Amino acid sequence: MRDEAYRVLAGNWREGSLADGTTYGFTCPAPPRYRHQWYWDSCFHAIVWRHFEPARAREELRTLLRGGRLDGFIPHTIFWHDSAGWRRAPFYATHSVRGNRATAHIQTPLLALAWELVAAASPEDPGFRAEGLDALRLHYDWLDRDRDPDGDGLISIIHPDESGLDDSPKYDAVFGWMSHYNPGYVWLVERSRRLRYDSRAIIARYEEHVEDVMVNVFYALSLHALARMTGDVQYEIRADRTEQALIEHCWDEERGLFWDLAGRDHAPQRVSTWSSLAPLALPSLPEPIARRLIEEHLLDPRRYGAPFAIPSVSMEEPSFRAGWHLFRCWRGPAWINAVWLLTPALRRFGYDAEADRIIASCVELVERHGFREYYNPLTGDGLAARRFGWSTLLVDLLPTDGATSADTIATPFQGSIPAELWSMGAEAATETRRLASATVADVVARLRRR
Repeated sequence: MRDEAYRVLAGNWREGSLADGTTYGFTCPAPPRYRHQWYWDSCFHAIVWRHFEPARAREELRTLLRGGRLDGFIPHTIFWHDSAGWRRAPFYATHSVRGNRATAHIQTPLLALAWELVAAASPEDPGFRAEGLDALRLHYDWLDRDRDPDGDGLISIIHPDESGLDDSPKYDAVFGWMSHYNPGYVWLVERSRRLRYDSRAIIARYEEHVEDVMVNVFYALSLHALARMTGDVQYEIRADRTEQALIEHCWDEERGLFWDLAGRDHAPQRVSTWSSLAPLALPSLPEPIARRLIEEHLLDPRRYGAPFAIPSVSMEEPSFRAGWHLFRCWRGPAWINAVWLLTPALRRFGYDAEADRIIASCVELVERHGFREYYNPLTGDGLAARRFGWSTLLVDLLPTDGATSADTIATPFQGSIPAELWSMGAEAATETRRLASATVADVVARLRRR
């Protein structure tokens, strides 16, 4: 499995230089469908690269910093070697339809956490830990200044895809007709362009912004990492403040879940997704809250205790869809990054057997279908993009004995657009047949009961 993970990352590696001499080296999530550099994908890739080639891990994160601005903003997506295709360019959150090197919005900010992990795995480059600290300070100070205008310790997202959970049903009520894959998303992008992506102005003018639980969990974890790397207590204070705000404002004692908060009124969005469980990753989370999240939700077979991995939406939610569904990928399928974030908490609170079961189910998924973008948590089917980079995070959860040889390096993987389209059509057909069969079976069962 380590060898195959290495082949995926090495095959998706891209490097080169721009006309101005700027160099880059990063891992595409899954060409040809995802051929650019995405912020949180690169952080996940670097976390895995550190097990194989720490030098590539360091270059991945350095490249991400190079794509940022001097004020500390780092974009969601950077188009290094290949500009956005004309079909998709109008839907990217860029300042204009053409001629952009990167998007103008953010993604879940876990860069400092990834930087610390990679630095710890880089004894041959002891200066790496310190070299990015000034830029990292600017980045997290920008987030504090521009994305927390109400000063409550929770940063906001202004587009649903800023979290990376693009079409999650938890955003349906907030963004409505402007949600991902709805026609109004084009207007959401355009109105942000008209305000030059000034997030403070957007938050002040519109109600469609979210203090997202999962985003703020990674934000707090990264602030802790930055505090450890810099020795600056102010980042530790800010991290503690964010964690306290999550408990004070987002925790629902009755339901035993954390909710995103939307708009100026901080309206809770009561849709149970894996984001509602994300605070389990916070070491400071009070044990009674953690055990409720684990026992009442994460391990409950009616909610998140699926046969494979961890569903992205509670199986009790009406919006739950286990399989491939019209390009809508965060409405039930299982993703490896959720397992990576949540299973360490199971071990921390003594649920080792349960953690082993979840990880073993993920190993079975990869053995059967390879490193896919996501999986059906009920049937174990592999879905969407193949050779998907961050699914190699599974390696970070496995025992660390053994090494991967550089002899397993693959040639750059390009993929085939016709093959991708065919596979997507096949997945859609399979899911349609499954739903049709389930509907027929339900009708027959009802007729028999009568």
